[in-house]
Amino acid sequence: MANVTGSMLLPLMVWQDPYNVQSRIFLNEILQSIGIAVAQTLVLRDRFVKENWWFPLTIIGWVSGLTIVYFVPALSLRFQKQDLPSLPVLLADFAIIGLMAGIGQWQLLRRFRAGGLWLFASAIALSVSTLGLYLGYKLNSPALASCLQGATYGAITGLAMVKILRSPKLLPKPKLR
Repeated sequence: MANVTGSMLLPLMVWQDPYNVQSRIFLNEILQSIGIAVAQTLVLRDRFVKENWWFPLTIIGWVSGLTIVYFVPALSLRFQKQDLPSLPVLLADFAIIGLMAGIGQWQLLRRFRAGGLWLFASAIALSVSTLGLYLGYKLNSPALASCLQGATYGAITGLAMVKILRSPKLLPKPKLR
């Protein structure tokens, strides 16, 4: 629920913008990263020693992924000829964004035995959530696009987070003198 709310809250405020679909997707991802980071931070508070780092690490990772996707010509939404980018390009773009966001968040989750699962879950979840985004845009329903994307991302990462948080923490390695 946190990801659906975070996914829809900020992007729905700008759906009436005059930009083309590519600009909307890019702007949506910036706003969605903020919304999801806030929602996840609220849900995950008191779960980590440094839980206040979840928000900035999420934003840094997400923006890093967006930067890569924006400036690499083969992946960039800027260089697509059609208004709505092809599904394979979107899947690859969002896998990269998800991986970069996951790497940022993994900095807190690496202390759990199953923490590495997050790297895969984040990349796969954001990539698969593109199917909902694509369907929503094809049906000219931005609200449906955001809802489906958030629900898909939230379901996959939510299951992974439950698995990770239930796994034992790794003990610090003893220091040799």
